[in-house]
Amino acid sequence: MSEKDDYLRLGAVLVTAAMFGAIIAYPKAGRNYVEKIATIAAVHAPLSAKTCPSGQPPLSGPFAPIEDVLSLSPLGGVTVPGEPLPAPYLRINTRTGDTAFKRRVTTALAPGRADIVALERRVERDDDGHVSNQSWTVFFQPCKDIAFYYDRIDHIDDALLKRAGGISAFIELGGADHIARETTIRVRKGETIGSANGFDIGFHDLAAAPAAMGRPERYRTNPYASAAVFDAPPSLIHTITPDVRKARCAIDYLPENQRSQWGDKLGDAWGMRRSKGDNACRTAVTDIPGTAQGVWFTDASHNATTNKVSAIALSADSIDPKRLIFALHGRLPSLTADLIGLSPLLNEERTAASKDFLTFDTGPGRVNRPFGNVKDEQVYCYERLRTNFVGPLVNGVILLQKTRSSNGASILRIETRSDAYSCSKLPDPWTFTGNETTFYR
Repeated sequence: MSEKDDYLRLGAVLVTAAMFGAIIAYPKAGRNYVEKIATIAAVHAPLSAKTCPSGQPPLSGPFAPIEDVLSLSPLGGVTVPGEPLPAPYLRINTRTGDTAFKRRVTTALAPGRADIVALERRVERDDDGHVSNQSWTVFFQPCKDIAFYYDRIDHIDDALLKRAGGISAFIELGGADHIARETTIRVRKGETIGSANGFDIGFHDLAAAPAAMGRPERYRTNPYASAAVFDAPPSLIHTITPDVRKARCAIDYLPENQRSQWGDKLGDAWGMRRSKGDNACRTAVTDIPGTAQGVWFTDASHNATTNKVSAIALSADSIDPKRLIFALHGRLPSLTADLIGLSPLLNEERTAASKDFLTFDTGPGRVNRPFGNVKDEQVYCYERLRTNFVGPLVNGVILLQKTRSSNGASILRIETRSDAYSCSKLPDPWTFTGNETTFYR
């Protein structure tokens, strides 16, 4: 033991002796002092190690001033091109800002007492290398079994960043444009986290049963493998890697008197369509094992947590379950731009539309069959497909067949057929022409 350690031990003994002396001389003051020390210790104990209070919702306040909120989009398993799949979370869409083409900037608020356990920042650059956008992700934990985060925060609160030690304290994850830091910052209901013209909420109930998924192992792969190059601690990687199998609807974890207020906001990004059905939030992963519904991958070895999307999603519309969605993200070569019903003069728009997601209404038999009812080996036909929700129709049909490989793995084949505008005009039995695309569970 060093001389320094000896002095530290001596100091501790003297302080302890003084405390006991004070307690003996002034019993009441001693009790107050002990209670104060216990309170301080409780404040600084990490909430992530504490059991969630029984009978109390883990959230107690709003995510943002509700007067700024136009709608909450239940993202479900369907995302726009460039976003990871699946995304079983909520998007806060703000009202109109200074002009009809701008969103109002709102304040992201702490929805209750919690510890901020990590901060993450991503910087996007244009073709010339100039910063075009910067966004923050803030990870919270109010107790052991609950974790949630705010994503796409445009500006982090200056005081919060200072409490985290400033930018210089962050660790690079794959480069200086992607950095993160573990923190132990205690926040309370209503504290300012940052500002944005809309942001995402990802909520996870770690004690809940995992969602049924066709290939759950694909969602557990570390998406930050490159961080090992920069000696990022495993605890940081674990904290910023959410378990999408435990994703739940954040609204369900609010106090009862606030659930209906926020639930009434569920709908599309522009507040024109409202969510329907008993489970209007619909933030569960869309996979239904043994069927075509859910996420499929363009390569047998890819996974859902890669930074670059390598997957498609087949699911019900998160707003209206009676509408189905092919979220193909441009990964269907047979869906060419000339099949999109726009004027030939609008070639750029046609190309963009061919890479968008497709929507359609459910139908009878093998026509427009719900993905959750697709059986192995049978070929199904889908017609009157529309790009996104209000875009032009596709001048053709899509054939789909789910099969199994020799080793039992699920395979999905999809092809756009331009030789028929409806399934009834396509000779039966429906067959592929060799131009189909193969996807894997």
